Amino acid sequence: MNNATNPKSSPWRYFWLIALLALPALGWYGVLDEFSSRDINQSISNAGLIYGSARGINALVSLLQGTEFNIPFLTFSIGEVLDPINDLIERFSDVILVALGSLALQKILLAIVSQSMFNLVLTAIAIVSGVAFFLDSPRILSALLRTFLLVAFFRFSLGLVVLANSWVDATFLNEADQQRLQAMDEFKGELRQIDTLSKKTEEAAGQFQDVQDALRILEQELNETTQEIETVNAAIQESGNRLPVLANTAGSICGLSVHTPIISPTCPESVKKLFTALGDLRANRTALQEALTGIEAEIEDKREELTCLDNRQRGDKCHFWEVLPDAPNVGILQSKMKDIESRVSEFAENTINLLVSLLLKTIAIPLLFIYLLLKIVHVNWGRI
Repeated sequence: MNNATNPKSSPWRYFWLIALLALPALGWYGVLDEFSSRDINQSISNAGLIYGSARGINALVSLLQGTEFNIPFLTFSIGEVLDPINDLIERFSDVILVALGSLALQKILLAIVSQSMFNLVLTAIAIVSGVAFFLDSPRILSALLRTFLLVAFFRFSLGLVVLANSWVDATFLNEADQQRLQAMDEFKGELRQIDTLSKKTEEAAGQFQDVQDALRILEQELNETTQEIETVNAAIQESGNRLPVLANTAGSICGLSVHTPIISPTCPESVKKLFTALGDLRANRTALQEALTGIEAEIEDKREELTCLDNRQRGDKCHFWEVLPDAPNVGILQSKMKDIESRVSEFAENTINLLVSLLLKTIAIPLLFIYLLLKIVHVNWGRI
């Protein structure tokens, strides 16, 4: 050990005496711990916001991927547009968890080295090292100073790394990251709007399908009722032709009575039964015709409802007295989907940049500062 690096030589003597007094005082005062703890909490909060936005986008994308429209006024699949985003955001979320784990580990280690035990050990070694300066034992002094340097490194290195990392973040990275986070939130808001519109459109599509199904049932009932009327008409025609023949055979009075509301008592039982059956057929035909009229009116209503739903899905009005349509404008939904599709590349670039920045702040830069501190300790270690 030469004079240039001898701890007892000047100016090294004063440097070590100042360090032996200042570092324990700094540890007990806790100002470095306070600032570094605040910065690490802020970093965890920011990373948590980014993770929350990423998971929110992932949830919306997963929900929208199962949405596919195939109705008269709209045919496309949302999932095809969002597939690249879903793959990217899932990997992005996994890496954010790694970044959050790194920050959580730093916070735990910072809390550990901030305990009074480390301050007590550092203070005790500083006192013994200070006493050793006045003893004629360079080897003991060298061993004590190295021990002091090692304990001081563990006590303050992590706090210094956090502060240095926070300075780099605030100076070079934070502003751009906030802009990227804002862009991510805006993208999530657009996805939420698409989700709302798609749900309304899907409900309208279901309503459209229900009306179509009801219309098909009514048209089937119309055909069946028309066939029944034709069958009844044929039966009436046949019975109407047979009744006069049977009645005239029974006598002139019976023959004349078949043209009146009441059959003559002189008519045989066969004529009376045929007369009654003919009346029932005519009553049945009247009921069927009334039912047919009602079905036709319902069919007309359903067709108007289909036209109305179609107009509303296109953003038009059903009737001139309507102020606003109830259903969403499909044109808006399609426009938003095109905007999302055109911004996929921009979103991917923004997400990757934010991911790289997170990895730098939570892993790469802290490791770099730890390495620099180790180099400083190593250099001074050799001078003791």
